[in-house]
Amino acid sequence: MNFSLSDDQRSIQDTFKNFCKKELAPRATMLDQASEDEVKVLIKENIKKLASIGYLGMGHEERYGGTSVDLIAQMVAGEEVAKACASTFLSAGASSGLFGVPLKLFGSEEQKEKFLPGIISGDLIGSFGLTEPEAGSDAAAIKTTAVKNGGTWVINGSKTFITNATIADVCLIMAYNDKEAGPGSGVTAFLVEKDAPGFIVGKSFDKLGFRGSPTAEIFLEDCTVPESAVLGEVGRGFIQAMQTLEYGRIGMATVSLGIAVACMEQANAYSKERKTFGKPINRYQEISFQLADMMIMTDISRMLILKAAWAKQIQDPESAVLASCAKLFASEAATKIASMALQVHGGYGYIKEFPVERLYRDAKLGEIGEGTSEIQRVLIAKSILSRFK
Repeated sequence: MNFSLSDDQRSIQDTFKNFCKKELAPRATMLDQASEDEVKVLIKENIKKLASIGYLGMGHEERYGGTSVDLIAQMVAGEEVAKACASTFLSAGASSGLFGVPLKLFGSEEQKEKFLPGIISGDLIGSFGLTEPEAGSDAAAIKTTAVKNGGTWVINGSKTFITNATIADVCLIMAYNDKEAGPGSGVTAFLVEKDAPGFIVGKSFDKLGFRGSPTAEIFLEDCTVPESAVLGEVGRGFIQAMQTLEYGRIGMATVSLGIAVACMEQANAYSKERKTFGKPINRYQEISFQLADMMIMTDISRMLILKAAWAKQIQDPESAVLASCAKLFASEAATKIASMALQVHGGYGYIKEFPVERLYRDAKLGEIGEGTSEIQRVLIAKSILSRFK
């Protein structure tokens, strides 16, 4: 079993490490502390920066401006982006991943030609509209409806916690076209552009973490879209969403890993400089053991993520449960590591001047987004139980 990255993957890692350290990391605190209007400008600039180095096109077809790299290389690059600026990772991933991946997998040639080149170049920004006020963990409980009216569809409902909602040019909206058919064959995905009649975006939420990635509600009030807005087949939207979320869970695991690694590096650097009773605090067993635990948890997280990415790219039947395992472990590890890193900093960790304060706030989303830790345990348990029927 070979755990080494290939030469191409290592080259991508080095390229992104240098780029993100120079272009993204210095802007992370500024983005976190910016006003709502400033965030819209800054995050778009960061997305364009990532487009310039080819990040948004990774895994997409070359004819649309993408580059054919495997999912492992994407995760390697993603870790560097997340370590430098978690908010940028989240917004870029919502656009080229949560929106771009289902478009790549299920979209018509016309739809791909219309949206993918802009998404990959950063000239267009996408978002993913599944979650609703009463449908988070229970995604099948969405209430948004779509009714066919001649050559158009009329959509009514609302979506919440939508990443990029206030900056997106187009959103993938899931709606019931046939409630009686259930989620398996009664939900359809629609590509809804921001200027569609009846498409209304609310004010950005004032969040604990990931403050540089705008999140808001979307309201659909007799929102009218043409038949060409249907992604793939009518009635297949929920299945498309679930397949997309497998990639999303690997992505959420990756951003958690990036945050964890950044916390570990911050704690290690601070503990070398900070002295008490005449010696650096990393010479005390209590501190050195915490640093050791951080390394163990980050390494395990990375191995689980790379295993899930490998399984997904070879279409292993276990890829879904492995994605849940990676997401669950990496996200919970990140919150533990962030807490330890803040504790290593003592009172200084509680001050915004130190990056660990932002990282501590950012870490918690990993246990909530793309399916809570509780939901991941449900999915993992179902997988285990099904083997012993």
